Amino acid sequence: MSKYFPNKWRKYKETPASMFQSISYDDVMEWKIAGWELPMGVACIIRARNLENSKVTEHVYRRMSYAENKIRKYMNSQTHELIVCAEEALYYVHPKLLQEFDDDDE
Repeated sequence: MSKYFPNKWRKYKETPASMFQSISYDDVMEWKIAGWELPMGVACIIRARNLENSKVTEHVYRRMSYAENKIRKYMNSQTHELIVCAEEALYYVHPKLLQEFDDDDE
């Protein structure tokens, strides 16, 4: 049986803003968005949102080749938008973007 940790959100809500250290938007973006780190042994995380029902599915891969196969599958079906987090960058993929890219090639 797991331990229960009570949710104490009311204490945080009732705490005056002056008790919290302020941080700029740029600092948050640098720290949380540009400073992500994948856990050891994880090569790629894919978050796929179904465009019809907005259901989100997350896939975690140890090998990039398996992640690439899953991305190809989603790209071929064109039913999901993807956020792909790899060691070197974050990528956003949407079927409409792929169609525009294909149209530019012609």
